Amino acid sequence: MMAFTYRSAVDLARIPLNDASKDRYPDDILLAFANQGVLQILKRRPDLFSQQFVPWPDWADGERLLDDVFPLPAGYLQTVADYITFRAETVDDEHVSSGRASAFGRFFEGEIPL
Repeated sequence: MMAFTYRSAVDLARIPLNDASKDRYPDDILLAFANQGVLQILKRRPDLFSQQFVPWPDWADGERLLDDVFPLPAGYLQTVADYITFRAETVDDEHVSSGRASAFGRFFEGEIPL
């Protein structure tokens, strides 16, 4: 069984961001968005983390590294990638104006409703 990492989510987000060369968005920025996306899921669905074996205070600080294990089932990898894309594109005026950023935000909201 393949273990996914935060890098897996960041790499998935790079596809719609058209940033395979990592020129537009540095890893540390996208990783920060990934950390925030996972924390948003934790806030909305703490039940998804009930089987985690990492102590909550250390885990819930939101400071994971690219090669840390992704803490959710694989089905949530794309959800976090959509959140990363949403956050990255809200910085880009072109995509905010076109509505593309909000579309990725709606993808995330649809997967993890309040």
